[in-house]
Amino acid sequence: MSLPTKRSATATASTAGTSTSSTYPPMKKAKCQAASAFSPLDYSKNGLHHSDEVVFDPSSISLDDDPKLVDYRPPPAAANLSRKKATLPQPAKKLVIKLVKAKPTLPTNFEEDTWAKLQSAIKAIFLKQPDSCDLEKLYQAVNDLCLHKMGGNLYLRIEKECEAHISAALQSLVGQSPDLEVFLKLVATCWKDLCDQMLMIRGIALYLDRTYVKQTPNVRSLWDMGLQLFRKHLSLSPEVEHKTVTGILRMIERERLGESADRSLLDHLLKMFTSLGIYAESFESPFLECTSEFYASEGMKYMQQSDVPDYLKHVESRLNEEQDRCNIYIDASTKKPLIATAEKQLLERHISAILDKGFMMLMDGHRIKDLQTMYSLFLRVNSLESLRQALSMYIRRTGQGMVMDEEKDKDMVSSLLEFKASLDSVWEESFSKNEGFCITVKDAFEHLINLRQVSLLFCRSDLNWLPNYIILNKLCAACDYYNFFLKMQ
Repeated sequence: MSLPTKRSATATASTAGTSTSSTYPPMKKAKCQAASAFSPLDYSKNGLHHSDEVVFDPSSISLDDDPKLVDYRPPPAAANLSRKKATLPQPAKKLVIKLVKAKPTLPTNFEEDTWAKLQSAIKAIFLKQPDSCDLEKLYQAVNDLCLHKMGGNLYLRIEKECEAHISAALQSLVGQSPDLEVFLKLVATCWKDLCDQMLMIRGIALYLDRTYVKQTPNVRSLWDMGLQLFRKHLSLSPEVEHKTVTGILRMIERERLGESADRSLLDHLLKMFTSLGIYAESFESPFLECTSEFYASEGMKYMQQSDVPDYLKHVESRLNEEQDRCNIYIDASTKKPLIATAEKQLLERHISAILDKGFMMLMDGHRIKDLQTMYSLFLRVNSLESLRQALSMYIRRTGQGMVMDEEKDKDMVSSLLEFKASLDSVWEESFSKNEGFCITVKDAFEHLINLRQVSLLFCRSDLNWLPNYIILNKLCAACDYYNFFLKMQ
């Protein structure tokens, strides 16, 4: 048998490749085959001309000669047999919890031991001493007692412990320093210590406050319970309460007399009375009585020693001082009765004396500022009617001297006009353009014009009747007496 030649072998290989291409996708060609796919070389661009064409025959290369061929054929089906078979999901195991029928029992003397721990901490707080147990454990101890329905006993035990300390603290103040200011400082310190201590106890027993106290009717919170105990034992120590109130009143009196006073101390003590709910009963009533006595005595003294402008300035200053006192340390509920008491003793009781002693002097001197002060003070005590009557009497008395003096008939009307202009200035600047005072001025001037007969005011036989007629016309126009002026004609 003859051996195949190289060309016949190549042809056989190409035929085999063609037959397999129908079954598998075409394989990647060699780089030399890719280069042969280009069009024939054209050297004319470089100025070279060749007549012979070079043709590449891909069939001259055997497939076995190219080591870079890539086979894209899928793996045979037999390869899947080597994969691991997936396992089916197993059913989940159920977790069964079996309850123990026997209830857990508390340790022996659980309540007593826990309370002993809390009692030791409460005593350390009242004695201002450190405690070995930290706050977290104390808080947890209160929680445990409340969770085991022992909150009621715990509340009563805490109340008993607090009452014993508060009673002892107030009893220690009996017979203390005779110096009232020193004694007041001791009371303020005692009150401040109690507030701080009750806040610490409430912090430890907060769970008791939020559970047992809220769920049980007619049971005070720990803070309110402490206040109630302090109020109870303060009333059982009348010496301490009386001495405290007396000391506060003495300090306020000294301040009114011009001495310095510890206003922060007064503020602290009066807030104590307010927190205890005994402010009105224990302090406000005696304070208003002392205020009334103080200003009654001072008002009589100053009215005799001072002139009206100075007295009015003093009254205005006193009212401003009481206003500041209310803003700094006196409770706001006392402001209205306090100011009313001062106004009554310094103003209402002396309205007539003020008007009789100084109103004419202020009007004659045209004291706009002082008259304005008088008007504002009289307005505070609803005494404008008395001031209006005094104004009416002043106008009639002063105007009568102008009208009834026959020697001044020539200047009478012009003097009345000047007098009216002065009154208008007072009405606008001092009396705040009060409508009632405007009517008072008009009525008083109408009275002045009616004092003398018309023939005496201007006589037609008098050669000077025309100027007087013109001036009188101006006066009536200024007083809005047009109808009256027509009757005079």
